Amino acid sequence: MPNLVHQNDGTVIGPWDDTDVTYTLALNNLASGAGRQGDQYDFGTSARADKFAWRAWVRFATTPVVGEIVRIYAKTSDGTSPDNDDGTTDAAVSAEDKLRNLTWLGNIVVDEAATGVTMAASGIVYLPQRYFQPVIWNDTADNLVATDDLSGFSLTPVPLEIQ
Repeated sequence: MPNLVHQNDGTVIGPWDDTDVTYTLALNNLASGAGRQGDQYDFGTSARADKFAWRAWVRFATTPVVGEIVRIYAKTSDGTSPDNDDGTTDAAVSAEDKLRNLTWLGNIVVDEAATGVTMAASGIVYLPQRYFQPVIWNDTADNLVATDDLSGFSLTPVPLEIQ
């Protein structure tokens, strides 16, 4: 009888958010039409998962319009040549064009015209590169809430295990 291969989720990496974390992604009051990249994460050189479950969440300062989106990207690097030249730490995305060579992960689609509501999206991404940074682009007409730690990002390794 062949062995079964099961998903065996690893320990969550992150969260990337504003304060009291190992990896910063300062989304506090992120303006409409602006982006932010988080601190770079080093997966190291040891054996590891190459598939990850990602999750991103945001809250808005003012009432968003249903259907507007917040775009989520992965910025990767081999340690020498990152996907754009905006650096390897938490920083503003210098221009929307800097998203062109990043890997699009998905969108958080506004599903309720309300403030005080956390809106989230998730998915799966293949990350064989050694270095990773989450990038968030606010493509709505509203700023994100000006409160620390109410918007963020996390990764969970999804290695397969033979049973």
